[in-house]
Amino acid sequence: MGHRILVVDDSPFIHELAKDILHREGYEVERAMNGHEAMVSIGQNPPDLVLLDIIMPEMSGYQVCRLIRSDDRLKDLPVIMMTAKDTQKDRFWGMEVGADAYVTKPIEEKNLLETVASLLKEARAPAKPVGRDELTNETLKGRADEILERKLLELTIINEVGKLLSLLDKPKILLQSCLQLVSKVIDFDLGVIFLAFPGADFKTVAIRTRNVPMKVSKKEIIRRGGESLSRERESDRSGIASLTTDLIEDSEIEGNASRRPSLSSLEIVLRSTTDVLGSIMLFSRRKDFFIEDDRILVEMIGVQLSILLDNLFLLQERDRQLLTLELDKNRVEAILRNMGEGVLVTDWSYRIIHANPLAHRLLDTDGGELVGQVLFDHVPKDIFSILEKQHIGEKDPTWNIKFSSVREGLPLMASVAVVDEEEEQTLGLIILLRDITAERELDRMKNKFLQNVSNHLRNPLATVKGFADLMHGEMYEPATSRQKEYMDSMESETAKLIEIVEDLLSLSRIELADYRFRAEKFAVSDALLTAMVSTQGIAEDRGITLRTDIPEALPDVFADRDSVVDIITRLTSNAIKFSPDERDIIIGARPAGDDDDGQMLEVFVRDFGPGVPLDRRDSIFDKYPDDQLFIESRRESVGLGLPICRQLAEMNGGRIYLESTGESGSTFIFTLPLLVGGRG
Repeated sequence: MGHRILVVDDSPFIHELAKDILHREGYEVERAMNGHEAMVSIGQNPPDLVLLDIIMPEMSGYQVCRLIRSDDRLKDLPVIMMTAKDTQKDRFWGMEVGADAYVTKPIEEKNLLETVASLLKEARAPAKPVGRDELTNETLKGRADEILERKLLELTIINEVGKLLSLLDKPKILLQSCLQLVSKVIDFDLGVIFLAFPGADFKTVAIRTRNVPMKVSKKEIIRRGGESLSRERESDRSGIASLTTDLIEDSEIEGNASRRPSLSSLEIVLRSTTDVLGSIMLFSRRKDFFIEDDRILVEMIGVQLSILLDNLFLLQERDRQLLTLELDKNRVEAILRNMGEGVLVTDWSYRIIHANPLAHRLLDTDGGELVGQVLFDHVPKDIFSILEKQHIGEKDPTWNIKFSSVREGLPLMASVAVVDEEEEQTLGLIILLRDITAERELDRMKNKFLQNVSNHLRNPLATVKGFADLMHGEMYEPATSRQKEYMDSMESETAKLIEIVEDLLSLSRIELADYRFRAEKFAVSDALLTAMVSTQGIAEDRGITLRTDIPEALPDVFADRDSVVDIITRLTSNAIKFSPDERDIIIGARPAGDDDDGQMLEVFVRDFGPGVPLDRRDSIFDKYPDDQLFIESRRESVGLGLPICRQLAEMNGGRIYLESTGESGSTFIFTLPLLVGGRG
């Protein structure tokens, strides 16, 4: 036999239509004309499913559904609401009163059959018959009124507890007010709210509502509350503001065994979304005093109080975090104020969000506020090149840039750190500023000293080399192999010393602004060929081939030709020194696109020798590198050649940098300004 379905609708047409559709699928169909008939039929012989119209005389479908769901014997009975109203509000209210599904009129056959089949497949406890005396019209109306009144009471309690929101910052008053509310709906002699959740700065709050002697110690209350909360935590239940109730009767609390008062107690456990918060405990000296309705009412209040306490805990946690942040902020600001360096912090758009007092003095803002201004109004735009290196994977804790302040020309050193997210998004910059006036003066004195020493060494070394050459070429007797070895060593080492002295002199002249710089228009291809001619001999001795990569119609540059030839020569000599025998070295030039200072051209020298570690790409251009591991990886020190190349490139308005995999091969690149309008 098929499933029994009760169709509740006051329209014969709808009943017959639903009956035809359901009969064809093998269902047994019964009919009720109104809500009362439906409840009588359901109570006496529960069907397998109810198809319930919403709009009916005397009792609506919403009320019928409420009655079904409020009876434990019928609460699992599947209910489908049907109505001609297909509004969001109707669907919401139908589900709110307990309907399982919703279909609209006129009935669509496929939708109805799919909905019915889906609900009947669910495993549910079968409905049980209800006594005839509970199905009279008066009884059903009374139950409906009772449900309505309970809902109104629940809404009233929610509203009353909601009024306590303003007391979230006064937790003790909040709990006292909550107990006052409980006392309005339930009679008790002693009420206690016991709290024991993380971060609570209060443990118990009690209120007495009747002037009746109560021998209940605070110790006993805390013991009982703690035991209840421990049991609740061990139960590992979860849910939003859910709670467990425990009705305890005839509890004996304190006193002599012969005179112990018999107490009634009621306890509601309060639970937040993540933890047990505490409990509401009510005591009465009257035996068997509390009833199930009391439990339900306190439970309603407990649910709302749990939500409030959850919010209270979140507010307390927020306040603690804000206080911690404020203390950290004050601590950091105190450190920054007293630092011996200027500090600038920017956001992702390079707008300054923090500047300490020393930064204002170093940048000479004339009393103006740096915060809110664009960084590049005060520091050079060379910082953009640092960001480019960051984006191509060249990471370094800090990058150093020398510049002069905009207003007074004060020499400064900026140490720049880029703050990145995991997704490689730049969050901002941290810049430390330092006055290097004294350092620059010491550097000038050192360079002057080196220049003087180099000049004094130059002539004696030239004399030594000359006599060594003379001895090597004019021996009166054939030299032994050992003598020849000594003289060869004397010549090569003297040549190295002379090269070092020449480099020291060149570097000192550049740094002391004593270099004869003359910018002119010329073809960079001519400079490349000149440098190749001067290095061709040592390349051929090693079987190394120098190749060029120069596009046609390359525009002229505007720079000092001698210094450009010097850079290319030094880079090529370096490449020959560190390249394996019988390999190629590529020397070339190419347009570099637009630069901040105008159009630029790139000149490059590429070798296939040992690579340069990623963490040495910038420091390789320092004057005195001290990383012995790096020097060994390149077989020998590169001397002062690369620092001189950097100084010469910057003197020509360009920059020099290195591209290397870190394992094999290096490409040194420097930029030169192209000849554009207004130059030459």
